[in-house]
Amino acid sequence: MTGHIFVIVAVLAAIIGLVMLNRINNNFYRKLFELEEVFEGELDFVHLAKSILGKIVKETGASAGIIYWFDEIQDEFKLKSILGIPADKINNITRILRQPKGVLESIKDMTAAFILDFKRTSAHDAYGNLRELANNYRCLMVLPLNVQNKVLGTCILFGSNGLFNKQQLRLLSFFAPRVAVRLDNTRLYQLAKETALENAKLYVNISKLYQKATLDELTGFYNRNFLMQRIKEEIKKAFRMKHKLSLIFIDLDFFKSVNDEYGHQVGDQLLTEFGELIKGSIREYDVACRFGGEEFVILLPQTEWKNAVELAERLREKVEKRRFCAAYGNLHITASFGVSYLDRFDVLPQLDEEQTIILTENLIAWADEALYQAKKNGRNRVILYTADNNS
Repeated sequence: MTGHIFVIVAVLAAIIGLVMLNRINNNFYRKLFELEEVFEGELDFVHLAKSILGKIVKETGASAGIIYWFDEIQDEFKLKSILGIPADKINNITRILRQPKGVLESIKDMTAAFILDFKRTSAHDAYGNLRELANNYRCLMVLPLNVQNKVLGTCILFGSNGLFNKQQLRLLSFFAPRVAVRLDNTRLYQLAKETALENAKLYVNISKLYQKATLDELTGFYNRNFLMQRIKEEIKKAFRMKHKLSLIFIDLDFFKSVNDEYGHQVGDQLLTEFGELIKGSIREYDVACRFGGEEFVILLPQTEWKNAVELAERLREKVEKRRFCAAYGNLHITASFGVSYLDRFDVLPQLDEEQTIILTENLIAWADEALYQAKKNGRNRVILYTADNNS
């Protein structure tokens, strides 16, 4: 009978023990869950570190706390968040923690959290000279913030009234790796965000430089350098796809007299309005350039010479009928046009870079020659270059 009672008592004790252990575990994981609530919705490293430190200090009843983050480049811990320590004392505390073989140096080789009790004489020399800290605090809890045994940072808690207990140490030992991962992810997010911002700024600056290098400030058209490069590209494409290519060279007649009589401001206004006239007359994939001064070039991909001549004639008529610079008295001006083209692609078995450069220069020279003939024959007309060597 006695034996049965002993067995029953033992079973009841085991059941009670399991119930108590389950309660302890439930309480442990509940607290761990409550601590992890601090992670929600925060993507700023500094704010997150501050919130984490506040949560840990509140959970442990610590009087103060610090979070350091390890800088691999400078090989030292950098202070990232502080709570409960006067600003005039933080430098001295950091100096003490950074001393040779001190707390921060020792953390580099640690994976486990620990409690340091200043009432134990050995604690003063275990991690450097900590006697100055013992004047204000009773103990330290040191939480290495590691991921896969790699040190990322540390959280150090300062206790004044009593010693941190083992339950707190166990709880925060589970919490610390989660803190390390979340802080590191937040740091990487911020770094990516800052990098993206810097790249965006760099892109904008490069774009501005590119525009300055390729665009005419007055008209917004591409400049001569861009035109020459684009002609090369279109010639290669034309030979590859067997697409015809045309070019119009334009010069405003007697433009110098406008500058002489009305001034350069009026001349600039006229060039701007003429540019707008061109923009409204060409296709989206045509390329309009200000070649220099009052000279303009329109590059026409996939366009045979007849269509190029028709476009030039329409532009000529628009210019002739248009009254420019209304604010200065409705100026009348005309323009001359030279047209060149490429429509034979069987004369060259293979187009190399040297031949591309020659054709680029020729396409401009042919149109310029046609423009010269237009001006020579009385201006305000369109001339097509028709030399036998046009190929």
